[in-house]
Amino acid sequence: MSITMGNDEFILYIRKNFTNCSISNAQLGKTIWLWLQENDSSSQIIVRDQPCQWGNSEEITSEITLPKTATQFQFAIETLPQLYAFLGTIGAG
Repeated sequence: MSITMGNDEFILYIRKNFTNCSISNAQLGKTIWLWLQENDSSSQIIVRDQPCQWGNSEEITSEITLPKTATQFQFAIETLPQLYAFLGTIGAG
C-alpha cells in the first residue's frame, strides 16, 4: 500500500520538534528524497513545487523555517516509521 506525502509535512515535523535545526529547506528536501530512494525502491516524485497549505507568507516561510512549495512523493506506507526516525536524526543534527 502506498501513501502520498510531501516534503512540507516532513519539514514541518523537523521545524516543530527541532527548533535549532538550521539546515535549509532545499537541503532537507534533497536529503529526504535520497533517503526514500535508498529505502523504498517503489518511491517516486508525484508533483514538484506544489504550493504549501500555509501559503508563502514571509512571516512564516523562509529557507530555514517553512517552505513555500514542496515536492510530493508516493512511497510504501510501511516506510513511515523508519522515515520519521530518520527525520529525528536530521533534526537533532
